Amino acid sequence: MTVIVSHPTGNPCLRAVLRALEKNGLLAQYWTTLALPGELAELTWLKNGVQRRLSQRHFGEAPWSKTKSRPWREAIRLAALGARIESLTAHEAGWASVDGVYRDLDRAVAKRLRTDREPWRAVYAYEDGALESFKAAHETGRLAIYDLPITHWRTLRCLLEEEAERLPEWACTMEGLRDSAEKHARKDAEIEFADHIIVASSFTRDSLSGIAGDRPVHVTPFGCPPPALTRPAGREASAPLQLLYAGHLAQRKGIADLISAVGMLEIDWHLTLAGPRPAKVPASLDRFLSDPRVTWLGAIPHATLMEEMARAHVFVFPSIAEGFGMVITEAMAAGLPVITTPHTAGPDILDEGIDGFIVPIRDPAVLADRITRLAEDETQRQEMAHAAKAKAAEMSWMRYETQIGDLVTEWLDAR
Repeated sequence: MTVIVSHPTGNPCLRAVLRALEKNGLLAQYWTTLALPGELAELTWLKNGVQRRLSQRHFGEAPWSKTKSRPWREAIRLAALGARIESLTAHEAGWASVDGVYRDLDRAVAKRLRTDREPWRAVYAYEDGALESFKAAHETGRLAIYDLPITHWRTLRCLLEEEAERLPEWACTMEGLRDSAEKHARKDAEIEFADHIIVASSFTRDSLSGIAGDRPVHVTPFGCPPPALTRPAGREASAPLQLLYAGHLAQRKGIADLISAVGMLEIDWHLTLAGPRPAKVPASLDRFLSDPRVTWLGAIPHATLMEEMARAHVFVFPSIAEGFGMVITEAMAAGLPVITTPHTAGPDILDEGIDGFIVPIRDPAVLADRITRLAEDETQRQEMAHAAKAKAAEMSWMRYETQIGDLVTEWLDAR
């Protein structure tokens, strides 16, 4: 048991890392903020929404004896959000902001690394919550493993600044432009202190060119959920093509280009949007959401999203900048041909024209063309749907866990 893992909230990727390390006998401790034992996370008398939120803070992938929590700042953050106490959660500056929660956990892990004499050999941490832990790892002769879930901030900022200039109305939806120089410097320092870097897409790896130096950057695409047991949805010739998009309705996700693309279509279509609106809503988005051919579901539970995917014909995800885009693999598992951009994991996991299409960013005309192709050739669409499911079966989370376990074992053996 040689690796400490740190993550403030937890997500499917983190859970897979925990399973990988525990299965290989490498997990020493998992540090997080709010963590609940199974008996509290599974209280059946609670309302579904409450139980779902509690279950998200249960980490069965790590034994409870290895789970270390630092709950108070995160609990206050959640309470402040509910009470709308914005001063506590203000971006970067608030005591209970997301950044405040990340840095507090990072400092706690660093303190434990410096004071404990346990034979831990590595710390595995994520962007914005790794700097102090990595400094402590270097001071104590331990390995620093950095998991970067999104493209490097310089690439992201450059792309978003270009978007703000190209589409000024949508600049208000691009929150990545709010980060301070101090936060950017901290991100770069995390990379400088990392011994190994793991990313989930070639796009993210390429964004580190000239930044990571001689540090190894390993591309390990995330896994897919198990393929749906049902057949991909069929489409009658007279029925509209059911398009689905999932994600924030913000221009980092290319939503303005999707709006332009469907405006060019000469086919019968219906678009379902699953995801929250930005705090400031562009007028063009407001108008679009009132179109009778558009259904906006807002933020929905994951199970509901899976139900929507089972009913859809095509998944569209024209993102401008993405570290991976897990909705892509979820759509593939549901049996949906995917149309996305090279600024996602698309090039790493899709075969062009076989299970999806890769279209250029900022090109609504090409996006509209690929949608039209699938609308006009139901045989091709069905073939691509089945191919997407088959690819999802190959890209299981178990495969990802094996790759992570093998990498970490190799690095520890070589040290």
